[in-house]
Amino acid sequence: MNVSTLSRRFSDRLVAFAWDEWAQMGLFATPQRRSPWAQDPEALIVFTLEVARAEPRLFDELMDWALVNESLLSVRRLRAMCIDETDRALTAAALGWLARQRPRARLSNHGMTAALATLQPLFRSEGPVNETDEDFAAAGFLRPPLFPSHKSRQPDPLAPINLAFRLRQILGVGIRAEAVRILLTTEAPWVNAQTLARSTGYAKRNVHDTLAGLSTARVLSTFTVGAEQRYTADRPAWAALLGCQPNELPIHRDWPQLLAALRRILRWSEQPELETMSDYLRASSARDLLETIRSDLAFAGIPTDLSPSPESTLSELAQLIEPVLMTINAGPRAVR
Repeated sequence: MNVSTLSRRFSDRLVAFAWDEWAQMGLFATPQRRSPWAQDPEALIVFTLEVARAEPRLFDELMDWALVNESLLSVRRLRAMCIDETDRALTAAALGWLARQRPRARLSNHGMTAALATLQPLFRSEGPVNETDEDFAAAGFLRPPLFPSHKSRQPDPLAPINLAFRLRQILGVGIRAEAVRILLTTEAPWVNAQTLARSTGYAKRNVHDTLAGLSTARVLSTFTVGAEQRYTADRPAWAALLGCQPNELPIHRDWPQLLAALRRILRWSEQPELETMSDYLRASSARDLLETIRSDLAFAGIPTDLSPSPESTLSELAQLIEPVLMTINAGPRAVR
């Protein structure tokens, strides 16, 4: 399998995953499955802004969804989910467009500037663009004007995938809702502040202060091991509040880490120069990629002990990609 084939197949699977997730979250599409996990909205938005560059309709429907549901989103977390300048530019473009559509929207582009000096095509298979969208152009991207379709709806709060939105409606958009989401869905019997900070995208000190407040309010339990404080949630009590059994609570995925790693792999695979590289240079580039994503995948529980060699660079990279894709596609398929 050559690099272009690997990249195309990988991109197709990521686009299909994004469609399935957003269809369960209120975007105008037919869901093909019922995901058993709680999704991270901001992590999925930043991920989709990249993968949907291969699927313009998904990109535009995502923007329509964000316009309908902006009150449920955190601009702070959107920024925290960005891993590079491309993410920051795409997020700036999206926020600029949302602010123009709804000038008093919470998700404004205040304080964000264009990340790229010259325009580059937003979509990978876009034809000539006769008229540009000024908000995307301000962030460095060339695309036709974007108009909302007005087809999106609010997320179903009872769907497992939408637990984040339900908790935000109860606790507000902020650290409290994110901390409770992680504590309710993780399989670990306890979590420390450092882990929650990495999972939620907030600073450790802010997370620690929030956990202290929730513990004082007796909605979380805390105990100390050595000098470290550990936290857990009363799952039966929270399940009763949410109207379900404890074993019906959605499962956990480390979305910020998983989706960041997938974006890095996708961008690596789409570099045109990979096709003309020697096997040795391509293997070296793959090793650099592996080193970059190793920490995120390890945090998400996916081993990364592969060492690409000149003889098997693409096959070993495919071996790395497959368990990540299996992790994000483990939900049962919906009955048509």
